[in-house]
This record gives sequence, structure tokens and C-alpha cells, in this order.
Amino acid sequence: MPRREIKLTDTQARILALLIVIFSVGFVGFSLATFFLVKSRESVRIEIVELPPAKIEVPQQTEQESEQPIAPQQLTTVYQQETYDYRKLLLEATEMVEKGVTVSTYVLKPSEALGVIRGANKPFLITQLSSETCFVSVVGGHRLEDRREYTTLYGVFVLSSTNKDSALEKMLALRSAGYPSYMMKFTRDGRDWFTIVVGAFPTFELAEEFNRNLNWNEVMRISGASKVGYAGRISP
Repeated sequence: MPRREIKLTDTQARILALLIVIFSVGFVGFSLATFFLVKSRESVRIEIVELPPAKIEVPQQTEQESEQPIAPQQLTTVYQQETYDYRKLLLEATEMVEKGVTVSTYVLKPSEALGVIRGANKPFLITQLSSETCFVSVVGGHRLEDRREYTTLYGVFVLSSTNKDSALEKMLALRSAGYPSYMMKFTRDGRDWFTIVVGAFPTFELAEEFNRNLNWNEVMRISGASKVGYAGRISP
């Protein structure tokens, strides 16, 4: 079978030659680009650096920020120890009681008196007989489990007056001088009377003994009484 010959015109031959040249140049360019790329990547130095974990700092509270205000009645861990002071307690004692008032009277050591008074948190009377013994009367009553309770109250009557202000002034003068004084209020014939009393005792015998040992010259000078007083019952 005779071979078939393909004949190209001059124009087609030129175009074919141009395409061959273009593809050849493109292939050579691609080869060179690939070669340089490989070489450049070989020259690149890759280092793996291990980074430390991020440190998160929590701001610490200052001493001023961390402290909470101490609320009244919630005193957290702050306490002030109070010591027994007879003269101070005399000034804090109630100034007047009604005749027949309900009371709880106890025979205590001075070291025990302060705890009873603060624990009861009620009006009170106090009389220190010696360095070992004192009497505390809680007005309104206050029960202690480990102490004998007296519901009676006796004292030494100094003088009586219908003038409350005058009686109060004289009573406070005696108290300032160190005497355990107070006033007893009672009504007679439709009039209010105020008796200045010294001492608060659970029994008449104790009040009478205190009366015998009382410095009546000084008491009369301070109070203006014209005669020596006597032991009497206040409650019940």
C-alpha cells in the first residue's frame, strides 16, 4: 500500500516550527524553575522552637481588699476583755427601783459579778462587801443554774422625799463618794415618794450588819440627812 504523504504549506510549516520552539523554551524554563526551587528549599533551615506555656497570673488581693468590715453584732475574731471595776459598775447601776420590784439577788465573788451583769443585760444593783464577796441584784429577774437565787431585796434607808430631783442629786453625790446608793420609789396617800437607799442585800441580817458599820457622819453630811437611817425591805 503506498505511504500517504502530508504536505504543509509554507505558512503551516512556519507555525508548526514556532510552536515547537515555544514548547521547547517553555519546557526548558519549567525545568530550570523546578531546579532552582529545589535548590532554594534545600538551603532553607527549618528550626522547631518549643515555646513555654503561657503564664496566667491571677492578681492577688491586697490586705485592705481582703479584709471584710466588722459588722456590729458580728465581731468575728476581735474581742476585748473587760476587767472588774467596782466604781465603774456603781456608776452604771440603775438609779431607781420601784418598791416591790421583781429581782434576782446573788451572793458572788467580785470576779463572777461582771459576767453575771453582762450576761443578764438588765438593770442591776451591786454592793461589794469585801474583797471576796459582793451582792448583785438583777432587776426583772435573771436565773442562774449554779447559784442560789434570792428574790428579796433589802437596803439601808437614808431619807425620803417627794422631790425627785433633790433626792436624785443627793443619791448621785453618795454614789460618787463610793456608796452603793440608789432610789426606791413608792406611793403613799396619792403622792410619789423617793427614798435614798444604800446597799442591796438578799437578807435583812446582811443589811442590818452593813448599817451598823456604815459611816453615818459622812453619809449624813453628803446627803443632808438629819438622823441615822435603818435597814428595810424593798422587795417583794
